[in-house]
Amino acid sequence: MEWSKDFYDTQFEWLHANKEYNTERLLDSLVEKVDKYSEYPVKKILELGGGSGQFAVAAAKKGYEVTVIELAPSAVGHMKELAQKNNVSERLSIVHGDFYEVTLHEAFDVICYWDGFGIGSDRHQQVLLERVTNWLNPNGIALIDVYTPWYWSKVTGQKMKFGNYNSHYDFDAYESRMINTCWIDENKDKKIIQSLRCYSPTDLKLLTLDMDLKLVYCEPSGEMDYENWHYNADVPLERAMTFLAKFEKGK
Repeated sequence: MEWSKDFYDTQFEWLHANKEYNTERLLDSLVEKVDKYSEYPVKKILELGGGSGQFAVAAAKKGYEVTVIELAPSAVGHMKELAQKNNVSERLSIVHGDFYEVTLHEAFDVICYWDGFGIGSDRHQQVLLERVTNWLNPNGIALIDVYTPWYWSKVTGQKMKFGNYNSHYDFDAYESRMINTCWIDENKDKKIIQSLRCYSPTDLKLLTLDMDLKLVYCEPSGEMDYENWHYNADVPLERAMTFLAKFEKGK
């Protein structure tokens, strides 16, 4: 997991400087997912890997008390500025650190991890999910985006480009990992690489078999059709790039 801090810090700097990528657009659609899947009243939200803060600030604007753990220094700085611009600094607590290491002294109604689960080994995921369980209030839920092995094995070798930012995808079939290599046109020799473990819902059930945290629902995300260069938002699970896993504590 040594690659993660450099990757996410550099990736944020590149995308923030990219005119085709908006790092200030608030992600109200993700806040709607919190509202949709929460069966009990929600006051406190914890976000793991908050990135540019687009979800955290949006949630704070809706009145939630939000805590974010973010590793990348550049992203933390931007998140603070975005919170100030939207007048939510008092409802947003930013923890600059590693969510495998930080100590939190409060519990949360909802824990979110958007687009990033799968860093490290299966045991690393179990350690993180155990921490999630301990951070949740009774009847709390966790919402986690999970990469699927079937999609990423199918699109290995594909590329995407946003302005000067390039992203190339491979798949390690033996380890079931999506390998993402990124660079910018101005410095093609500097490449950053992330490696994320891909899971099926059954894999997640096995990961949490001995935990007080159980998978109760999966919402398929969309599918990028590279042949026609079109994003299909509504596809079944067997075609989805990722799925949103809902976990409940105490099930």
